[in-house]
Amino acid sequence: MGGVSYDLVIVANRLPVDRVELADGTKGWRTSPGGLVTAIEPVMRANHGVWIGWPGGTDPELEPFESDGMELAPMSMSAQDIEEFYEGFSNGTLWPLYHDLVAKPEFHREWWDSYVRVNERFAEKAASLAAEGATVWVHDYQLQLVPQMLRTLRPDLRIGFYLHIPFPPAELFQQLPWRRQILEGLLGADLVGFQLPGAAQNFVRLVRQRVGHKTHRDLVYLPDGRTVRAAPFPISIDAAGFEEMARSDAVRFRSAEIREALGRPRKVFLGVDRLDYTKGIYARLRAFAELMGEGHIDVEDAVFIQVAVPSREQVEQYRIL
Repeated sequence: MGGVSYDLVIVANRLPVDRVELADGTKGWRTSPGGLVTAIEPVMRANHGVWIGWPGGTDPELEPFESDGMELAPMSMSAQDIEEFYEGFSNGTLWPLYHDLVAKPEFHREWWDSYVRVNERFAEKAASLAAEGATVWVHDYQLQLVPQMLRTLRPDLRIGFYLHIPFPPAELFQQLPWRRQILEGLLGADLVGFQLPGAAQNFVRLVRQRVGHKTHRDLVYLPDGRTVRAAPFPISIDAAGFEEMARSDAVRFRSAEIREALGRPRKVFLGVDRLDYTKGIYARLRAFAELMGEGHIDVEDAVFIQVAVPSREQVEQYRIL
């Protein structure tokens, strides 16, 4: 891949695969958990491009490689980056702030400085791999400064940004000491995407109030003549692919085996989530208990299965959960 440039560059905090130790002691690759990978991987496969991201761990920078038909460019992280950028600013500051203060966000200048440094490295990597006039698609709350940094390095690029989590109203967002820098970082993109209309409206309103740019509906007019569009794009999975898999003989056979092993219940409640305090897993368990307690369902007749992938085990709130 040396010297190769790409017309499509995906930039996300994580690669679609994690670096893991296999049973025989060697290092291998495993699909990363979470909705971002599930949503973006089919797009990546349909358009030949490169995916820039962190493979987990503190391995020194690995060479670009191909995995399961995808070109991947790994980014390294030091123990300090993981502590301050990833566990700190991304998951200790932004994540709870953007999720309606479901946990208390912490604000530390060292964490912010690390966030800026890591965003710069991601922007430089994208600039080095993008062809002339390429489309670069930046993802999620960990990399909100990348669009503006990339715009400065490569004004020729078409840049999109998509936020995979809620975007908060002004009352919450203005608690962030670096609110203006985040807004200006996102305005480096030509198109800023959100999951819901309310989030896009929150963003445009904040840009008007906090940065002072003119706006009209979903457009922001910048002094340099550029126009940025902020709009909702409800995210999905490859529904047709999942349906095809569900109809396969192997899956039907396995589902019958699972139902048999569970005692042939008539009702199966299923949750599949990262083990995260924003996913409502605890509330779900309580709701299931109340349905049983009130006699709406019977223990002989119903079972609740929760598939939960542990994540962010170093962050205190996740350890508690």
